[in-house]
Amino acid sequence: MAKQQFRLAIGSPSKRQSGIWRIWSIPKGDIYVANRCLGGIYKASFHKDRKCQFGFTKEYAEKADERFGRNDRHIEKWRLPEDAVVCAIQILIPESELRISASTDDEKITWLETPPLDSVGTISLFITEKDIELHVPRNVPGAVIVGRLDTDIRRAWITYAFTIPDKKLAEIIEFEKRRLKATIANMAIPPGTRASLWDSKNSYDRHVLELACDIAG
Repeated sequence: MAKQQFRLAIGSPSKRQSGIWRIWSIPKGDIYVANRCLGGIYKASFHKDRKCQFGFTKEYAEKADERFGRNDRHIEKWRLPEDAVVCAIQILIPESELRISASTDDEKITWLETPPLDSVGTISLFITEKDIELHVPRNVPGAVIVGRLDTDIRRAWITYAFTIPDKKLAEIIEFEKRRLKATIANMAIPPGTRASLWDSKNSYDRHVLELACDIAG
């Protein structure tokens, strides 16, 4: 069950699917999250001292300075609490945003169950103390523990579940889809391009909403 990295996607190789997410760790305790589509540009980092950041990768930092005038590659910084179990980030992928893609033959990808119509699949990353065993609630549809990342000082647990969004989340999704459509209206977007929309808060709670860029309507 324990690995050093996971590649995750919702759906199946030859059918509708999400983008591919990579979650990995290093022995000293740092944990990272990136979307493969943006893996060379952005990533979220959860360091062993509980300091976290979202921003450009080291490899892209120089180009980011040239393109955006940013000499600090970290777009946002925050800190996780000292709790024994912390939900560090959740990746929300609506069923409506799954798309048929070119055949993906990467055997290292863990394929997660396609959520029911109009549901939202959620990949969650929990960071816990080293000796804690995480359990998922039995009353959450499709809830499973996908896997675990072990480091020298702590563990990271990846879970998956799907739910029908409440009114507030449904409104947020529709708003972000309209905004994305307006943003890319005059752009030449390659087929299969996906957007990962980062939700910033004053607390440590972080969410990412993944949307397909081929927005109809």
